[in-house]
Amino acid sequence: MRNLATGESREHGYGKLVLATGASPNTPPFPVAESDRVRHFTRPADAMAFRQMAQTGQVGSAIVVGGGFIGCEVAEAAGSLWGIEVTLVEKEPQILPYVLDAEMAAMAERELARQDVRVVTGKGIEKIELDNDGNPVATIEGGETVTADYVFLCMGVHPEVALAEDAGLTIGETGAIAVNANQRTSDSDIYAGGDCAETVNQITGKPMYIPMGSLANRQGRVIAENLAGRSAEFPGAVGAFLVKVFDVNVGAVGLSESAARVQGLGVSAVWGCFPDKPDYYPESTTVSLKLIYETASRRLIGLQAVGKGDICRRIDVFSSLLHHKGTLASLLEFEQGYAPPYAEALDPLYHLGCMAEAQLAGTQFRSPSSAAEITDNSVQLIDVREAAEAEADPWPSPLAEQKIANIPLGELRDRTGELDSGRKTLILCKRGPRSFQAERILRAAGFAAVEILAGGLQSQQ
Repeated sequence: MRNLATGESREHGYGKLVLATGASPNTPPFPVAESDRVRHFTRPADAMAFRQMAQTGQVGSAIVVGGGFIGCEVAEAAGSLWGIEVTLVEKEPQILPYVLDAEMAAMAERELARQDVRVVTGKGIEKIELDNDGNPVATIEGGETVTADYVFLCMGVHPEVALAEDAGLTIGETGAIAVNANQRTSDSDIYAGGDCAETVNQITGKPMYIPMGSLANRQGRVIAENLAGRSAEFPGAVGAFLVKVFDVNVGAVGLSESAARVQGLGVSAVWGCFPDKPDYYPESTTVSLKLIYETASRRLIGLQAVGKGDICRRIDVFSSLLHHKGTLASLLEFEQGYAPPYAEALDPLYHLGCMAEAQLAGTQFRSPSSAAEITDNSVQLIDVREAAEAEADPWPSPLAEQKIANIPLGELRDRTGELDSGRKTLILCKRGPRSFQAERILRAAGFAAVEILAGGLQSQQ
């Protein structure tokens, strides 16, 4: 071991050893000029260095490289706390690419845009240089250059395993230290936990690397129990996360739809927008949710949430259900706490379970992102909101460019003759419940190809 204060090295014997070497920031795959204005953002020293510059008025604009958890949080902090002009660059086609599906990420991206954060997706950084005044200049793929006062490198982390490799310990397929359920490494006298160790994904049963402080603390307790002579196991993880993006809360647990398909799972998905408490409460706000489930077994696979309302409670409940191998029936059987100041009589998770059951029975839901695919009036669009609603709150692009028939739900039965029952029909409303009722009416009237735009208007805003 080496004394960091004096540099002195000496050997130190042990009976049991715990490795908690953590993680290190990923090295950019492009040239980066050396400057105190270009830094990773993974340690307290990084935050303090930036804060000192921001407080003294040296940072008016910033570039955030990477649209993951840290990148989104940094973009918010710089923009809301310091009033800094922010450009966020993410090489993947969306922000939060490894935890959210595209249509849910789009909702968070719209919030960033509303808060004047410029979001560039689908393009990486080619290089970061300094201009004659020492300010960073980032060249984005395609040739665009952006000059800023500061650059945050928020490109993820990798497990710090050099010591483990030197000790001859097994490194897992994720690149982190392989451990068993007791957090023991391949050497039974050495434990590892936290950001340097891998764990098991409870949904797939495969190893995964998930550097989260919540998991690290729980793993530390497991290690301590075993060191004390008791027996404790870490059960693995389902990947619950939360992040705040300005006024919008974002969270997910389990697998995204795209990740589930990569794993070879046959999955289906439903979406919905719900009030987090009754509409008549002044503080009621909306949450948009996406449920992913295994089609054949009805096993729950994942939940994603975006909105100003209470998403944390839904993520936590769903996490528990995933840990207990829950199914769609579990959502319908779960007993929630209910009182109007806190929740509606039926929780959004219950509604999602019902929607999935309806989907299995034949109801067709279209992803919120599919609205962008409707560009040629090939689909018959029916807005079943009241006329005053439709006039006061019109549809955004690209739906705004399409021909939309406004037939309020209460009039639909009497006005089906105005519609073409042979055409594919997409039903629109504010959130979704009226669309479901309209779908029942049209199918009973002989319309063969009827779909619901999941989440309605609120999924597009």
